Amino acid sequence: MDLHDRVVEVAGAPIHYSVTGQGDIAVVLTHGFRAHHVWWANVVPLLEETYTVITLDLSGSGDSGHRDAYGIDIWGQEVNAVLDDAGIERALMVGHSLGGTSVVMAATQRPERAIGVILMDTFIQGEGRMRPIGAAAASPVRYYDTKEDAVARFRLMPPQEGDDPVLLERLATYGVKPVDDERWTWKFDQVVAPQIDEERLNASIAALKVPFHYVHAMASPVVVPEVVPFILSFAPAGTSVTYVPQAKHHLTVSHPETCAEIIDSFAQEWTAST
Repeated sequence: MDLHDRVVEVAGAPIHYSVTGQGDIAVVLTHGFRAHHVWWANVVPLLEETYTVITLDLSGSGDSGHRDAYGIDIWGQEVNAVLDDAGIERALMVGHSLGGTSVVMAATQRPERAIGVILMDTFIQGEGRMRPIGAAAASPVRYYDTKEDAVARFRLMPPQEGDDPVLLERLATYGVKPVDDERWTWKFDQVVAPQIDEERLNASIAALKVPFHYVHAMASPVVVPEVVPFILSFAPAGTSVTYVPQAKHHLTVSHPETCAEIIDSFAQEWTAST
């Protein structure tokens, strides 16, 4: 099922999440901008026989509540609140795209809790490179006459081809909601764009006290090649990178086996060394 079965309130917003698997090692997975937890749907089954896997909808996305403002600190608090509510003491923290900011901050806020942090094609802003969500709040709220109309309009952004059509339909179906008896719209917040404190985010990465790994989708239009050496220029000593050839930005959708293999490898390595 794509629906989450647990809810915890964080700073006035309900945060929906689920826990699956019963492994001794916990892994928490966070999604990207205007996405939701179903982006991990083909990765979770590859992990849940070995790990306890926690997925959530960050505020402003999926079935979780909306806020007057979004930022990296509150998203980090949401990750930690979910783990508290689930009774998880330690977890490997994994974030795709903008979701990477949430796990960086969760590990910054509670370093004793993080086994390590893995970012998957998370954009990090540097000189001359601006975060590609700046105009998000300028787009109008979109309405559709039927659920089927809304689902048919779904596209990955940025676009990519060749992905599993069954998963794409799941992403679309979970991502829409009725407004009234006559209209449907997207679940993600179409009005309030997140405000990312770029300097604080980069400083938080530099100051991480836990192992850190970066995954670069080499055909990504979001994380261009110059971003990776920039991240390595200030990331903690020992930071490593996995390069995924031919993968575009939504690699959790297009390359679930690779994502699961990376998570499994570092979960085993980092827990063995502690």
